[in-house]
Amino acid sequence: MIPPFDGSKRCRTLRRVGGVTMPGGTRLVSIDVDNVDIVYRLVRSVYKGFEDITLESLKESVAAGQAMAALVGGEPVAFASSIIYPGVVEARNLAVRPGYSDVLRHLLEHMFTSLGGELRVRLARISALGIPSIIEAASRLGLKPTRRILKVKWNLHHSVGCPGRHGGGLPIVRAVELGQADRIAEAYLEGLATHWKWWIEADKGGYNHALAEVTEWIQRDPSRWIAALIHGKVVGVAGYARHNRLPGTAWLAGVAVKPGYRLQEIGSTLLCTLLDIARDEGFREAIVYTYSPIVGLAPGATLYIKRGGLIQAEYIHFEGRASQGQV
Repeated sequence: MIPPFDGSKRCRTLRRVGGVTMPGGTRLVSIDVDNVDIVYRLVRSVYKGFEDITLESLKESVAAGQAMAALVGGEPVAFASSIIYPGVVEARNLAVRPGYSDVLRHLLEHMFTSLGGELRVRLARISALGIPSIIEAASRLGLKPTRRILKVKWNLHHSVGCPGRHGGGLPIVRAVELGQADRIAEAYLEGLATHWKWWIEADKGGYNHALAEVTEWIQRDPSRWIAALIHGKVVGVAGYARHNRLPGTAWLAGVAVKPGYRLQEIGSTLLCTLLDIARDEGFREAIVYTYSPIVGLAPGATLYIKRGGLIQAEYIHFEGRASQGQV
């Protein structure tokens, strides 16, 4: 679910079958699209109010990698799916019943050991809601909290905190008019690099791969990407796509402003313009997943909240080095 516009086509898939019996009679079993319904109620109960989890969306997530559940007496008490990036094995969609954090720890340890050892990834990561059972399991695995990812949402039928006309004469051009998608993508990545370097390097496999993917996003629908210009130079970029599961929802790629041009209302102008475009196109709401440190807010998150966005969910990234299958 993080970051926006997940390039899952570059993720590696590994599927296992069978089960593993743990002490106390707990059994770890593989979950695939054919039996995902047995964990759906558990997952939905954990994410209710934070994410719009459907059975189909859970199937999509499970199909992207390995997924496992822990069963006690035939009932699921813990679940996690995984996705493999170039240098990262990430556990996501974590769900656990209260009191079963140790079972979740064993499940994650088994998942990280099998995937990390076979695929030789460098980093093990958990991306999860910050609930006590998950925090406890991550801590026992030796993983450390590194950052938060905030889900911010706007209701586009209401005011989004952009009073009056905005722009102040700053040229805002749609990518479809400007052309040069690679040039826009370069500016986007330069703006992201301050806080999203981890995503560029570990998740996307380096700058060149990230540039190719972002360029493809822009080329796919250039009418939904905009750029701010100063003396003909692209200094800020923003864009969005139609959410593939939620009708009427625009999924923002966020706002990225080059370091030398910040604190000049460029980000605010881009965001307000983008939300106006999405509203005019008929979208009812918009969401973005944005970085913040463990304590405090990053400038991007501050901008989104200042301009009417409401934090709907908060995820914590727990990370540790993965070496020879050990976390």
